[in-house]
Amino acid sequence: MKIRSLFLLVALFQMYKIYGQTPVCTPNQMFKDSAAGIYPKPYNDSTKLGGISQVACIDMSYEVPLTVNIPDSVTVSFLGSNITLALESAKMDTSKAVVGLPKGLKYYCAPGTCVFEKKKLGCIVIKGTPTADNKLGNYDLLINLTLVTSFGSIDVTFPGTIFPGKYFITVAAKGSNKCLTSDIHSIQAFQGSIHAYPNPVRNQMSMHIEAEIAGKSELIVSDLMGNKVMRKELNLLRGVNDYSISIDPLVSGIYYYTLSKDKYSTTKKMIVLRE
Repeated sequence: MKIRSLFLLVALFQMYKIYGQTPVCTPNQMFKDSAAGIYPKPYNDSTKLGGISQVACIDMSYEVPLTVNIPDSVTVSFLGSNITLALESAKMDTSKAVVGLPKGLKYYCAPGTCVFEKKKLGCIVIKGTPTADNKLGNYDLLINLTLVTSFGSIDVTFPGTIFPGKYFITVAAKGSNKCLTSDIHSIQAFQGSIHAYPNPVRNQMSMHIEAEIAGKSELIVSDLMGNKVMRKELNLLRGVNDYSISIDPLVSGIYYYTLSKDKYSTTKKMIVLRE
């Protein structure tokens, strides 16, 4: 009886380790109605959007969350045709699924089992402190995931054939401005004013800009994690500029829009409410 009780205590302890602790990350709810995948999506060379934007610096704490969405089904290409399969869940190894991480960084899942149920959002967080023996530059990442479908399991890789693009983490030198949040204060305010309306916006965003200096500017929309999800180049005239901008790439959620020209930049918040 004592041995059985001991085994029971060990089992309960293991369950506590997995389920009883505070989650290591919180899924981003703006992706709850999105297609199956990991968000933000891999970086796209054509649109220059997606990917992991946070830079990791040597000997500095680093943390970046990724949201995992497992809906009812997934569409895959088979023998030249697209077929839709019913999804049950997705799972990944708890320590070997993310390949290519810089030294000093590891990943953790919520839930801790790294088994993601359908119709529920999960998340992966990459965190740690990059060590000095890392080379500076980009580290390409691959995330290996198994989709459990009604016709069996499918091993997929992010990025990969089904989910094209690129994931990478940029490692910079210790003390680099790329990792110092205070560096944002060195940016001067945009010379003029910018106003987006309506706010909340549902389909089309109108933007009123009064610019003191003419020239090319860039409008970037980012999610709450700092990932750039939309980009548009604007050719501003001196004075009043009005634009109508489609927000088709965006799902419901809170975003920041930034208008920048040279060293001048202004950031404001907006809300997207999809019908």
